[in-house]
Amino acid sequence: MFLPYLLLLVITACAAAAIHRLRASRRVLEERLVTVEKMEAESRARALTDPITGLKNRIAFTEELEAVVQAGRHTGVAVLFLDLDRFKEVNDSLGHKVGDGLLNAVAQRLTGVIGPKDTLARIGGDEFAAIIRLDPTRSVQDMAAAMVETVYEPYLIDGHLVHVGTSVGAVIGSEATTCASDLLRQADIAMYDAKVSKSASFKLFDDRMSEIVAVRTSMRGELEDALREDHLTLALQPLIDTKTGTLASVEALLRWPNSSRGPISPADLIPLAEASGQILQLGEWVLDKALTIAEELGDVPIAVNVSPIQFRHHGFATKVSEKLLATGVSPHLLRLEITEGVLISHIDAAKSTIRQLRQIGVEVVLDDFGTGYSSLSYLQNLDLDCVKIDKSFLKDLGRDSRAVQIMRSVIDLGHSLELKVVAEGVENEWQARLLQMLNCDYLQGYFLGVPMSLTDLKAYIADRSPRLALLPDDVSDAAPKLQRIG
Repeated sequence: MFLPYLLLLVITACAAAAIHRLRASRRVLEERLVTVEKMEAESRARALTDPITGLKNRIAFTEELEAVVQAGRHTGVAVLFLDLDRFKEVNDSLGHKVGDGLLNAVAQRLTGVIGPKDTLARIGGDEFAAIIRLDPTRSVQDMAAAMVETVYEPYLIDGHLVHVGTSVGAVIGSEATTCASDLLRQADIAMYDAKVSKSASFKLFDDRMSEIVAVRTSMRGELEDALREDHLTLALQPLIDTKTGTLASVEALLRWPNSSRGPISPADLIPLAEASGQILQLGEWVLDKALTIAEELGDVPIAVNVSPIQFRHHGFATKVSEKLLATGVSPHLLRLEITEGVLISHIDAAKSTIRQLRQIGVEVVLDDFGTGYSSLSYLQNLDLDCVKIDKSFLKDLGRDSRAVQIMRSVIDLGHSLELKVVAEGVENEWQARLLQMLNCDYLQGYFLGVPMSLTDLKAYIADRSPRLALLPDDVSDAAPKLQRIG
């Protein structure tokens, strides 16, 4: 009896031990399973989260938008697509650390604009997207305007004062919408239309935009071909010295004689190049071509327009210096014209670049003076050589006495700051003679010389007759003639 009982005890003990081991193994397995599930959840969260801003990324955004569409909840929902303006310049000039800090700051501001039921995502690079639930108290236009305004306010990142803007495109879901990718693509198209537009930072998608984008996409390829095959040209317009009546310099004006579309004006070409990322390549082509022309002209200064993106690009002054050395053109024969768009952001960097250019010997001209909001402060704080008065100031000369007084004040202001003054858009003798009397230094316009080819300019130079009659020693003698002209 004892042996069977002992055997039973052994079997029972072994069974209990086995059960204990099984339970322990089960607990370990369950713990490992929880750990694996947690790791998978964290991995998925990382896969769906932007590491810089903590926002949803493109994958998560598209999944949520697709769920909204498939559930039929997309009517009354707007998709907004945002692209930061001038972000690449921040990254290139101040480094990726500042760039990442800027992205994070933008994300925080945009989060403060959207509602609690809305979704914001960073979908790549400097692009953000949002799903906005519209209601009678807020329209898509109101939301876009709020986003543009909050992004535009300056940022202090690691001791750097940074300014960027944003272009916003939007589309409102409708019953015709079948998939999320259509909404995102249409919002992207509208954003691109806003970016190339000079009149708006926000555009709402409509069907014609698809056709426009198709044309612009084709034109980008055509521009690439034109740059590679040297199918662009520079027209040269004279600037006349009011003291001598003779040629003082020329301005190089970009022209694109597109064989299939006809001439493309700079007003269309420059925004296209800026939006497509071709502006640096285009600007370098213009500078190279202008220096080649300067070599042929010998002693005639040539002015080149520089886009804000090109001017703010890291190492711009160094590149200009290298090109001057390579061509042998004297620095004093090159003048670079910038607009206030160069100065809107990174004013300290702009000051540094202007200082470097002037140290080289290159003159810097502020173009379109008077069309911005801060021209006077720029004149006071920047080491410029010359200002060009915008042609809009000339249209009322001879019709409004106040226009004459404003012109006189602008010219006197420039001279008080030891700047040369150019008036552009001179179209008749009345304007030319009046500007002479007001002591404007140089005149430019169709009355004095149209934009022309290098060959025609050489003939223009060979004809040494004065292009502008000189004022008599007693300026009052010119008044009766001016009255007759007016």
